[in-house]
Amino acid sequence: MRVSYYPLALFSLIIYTSNMVDKNNKNPLEELYTDSGQMDQAVLLSILKPYIRLHKDSSTVIYTQVGIGLSAAKKIILLFLAKKALYLLGVISSELLAPKEFKMEFSSKHIPPGTIDATLKRFSDRGPLMAQNGKYFIPDFNFSQVQEMFNQPSNE
Repeated sequence: MRVSYYPLALFSLIIYTSNMVDKNNKNPLEELYTDSGQMDQAVLLSILKPYIRLHKDSSTVIYTQVGIGLSAAKKIILLFLAKKALYLLGVISSELLAPKEFKMEFSSKHIPPGTIDATLKRFSDRGPLMAQNGKYFIPDFNFSQVQEMFNQPSNE
């Protein structure tokens, strides 16, 4: 009796080749890929530029005359955005900020610690902030909420 394995081998070859991905056909889902996050750095610049400057040597955030006149809430958001810019520039290793850092930053700008705590809590509850290990940051996916905040006409 002669046993032939040919039909089985042909069947295996057909299955194998039908499961292979054709590298010449572009997968439509590849349109979802991006080389960057959801943060548009040009928009980040356009938000920050009227209100702050970054000292090149010390990485200190310096508020412009227009920035000084903003509400405490917007100054707090601007500090987060400035830290994000410094992080994206590779100047600092993390964009996360602890409440203590805010209180030190704003003590000379006459923002009471209670206002800072309440604002951080409100923004972490409703956005745009997120908390991580007792520190806060603005995730890229909440950047549109920040844009809206600065695009709204204000009385400041």
